Amino acid sequence: MIILVVQCTIQVSPENYYSCDLTRKIPVRVTIVSINGDVGFGIIEALEGGEKSIQTYVEEMSLSPSIEDVKVTYKSPKAYWTRVVHRMESGSIYETILKNDCMTRLPVTIQGGIQYHIVLAPSNDLLKKLLRELKSKFISAKLVQIRSNPLSPFESILTDRQREAFLLAFQEGYYEMPRRVHIAELAERLGIKRVAMQERLRRVEFRIMSDFADGLI
Repeated sequence: MIILVVQCTIQVSPENYYSCDLTRKIPVRVTIVSINGDVGFGIIEALEGGEKSIQTYVEEMSLSPSIEDVKVTYKSPKAYWTRVVHRMESGSIYETILKNDCMTRLPVTIQGGIQYHIVLAPSNDLLKKLLRELKSKFISAKLVQIRSNPLSPFESILTDRQREAFLLAFQEGYYEMPRRVHIAELAERLGIKRVAMQERLRRVEFRIMSDFADGLI
């Protein structure tokens, strides 16, 4: 069964919110890749200033009253991996989204004082309710991209013929290194010309890459 959802990208700009306040003045990008209750796991990357800007961010974050503990689990001159335990009195943006019957699709990106959330909502009405709540709690909440699509990426961005061609190519090892099958063999399996198979796969690759890029912008 295909479950339809509304997927959108929301930019939230809060005030007195440690991660956003810090990224307004420190040139770093924070990517939260996992959240477990009050614990968040993320990667801090320097946009300019090198490792010094990352160090400054970690030092100032540890002084925030919303933070209980900060641990750097891995570091390089360009990025730190962190484990952060936070306690927020008014509830985080992530928690606000969950309480409004929607979900954030990780990762969450924070840069220049803005949190970027890819949000899944069961309906347009619940998405509107969420936006009203975010706007009432934070400085601004802006919807920058929206589309209705099934949870299955194949169903949402590929045609039946494209999905058939891609699954065959993937299962037969066309995308392995080295390739286990030639495109002419795949075309023969589907009863189409080599150039038609090649075109289908190129369209598949473009659509998948475009969909992935949409989630990063």
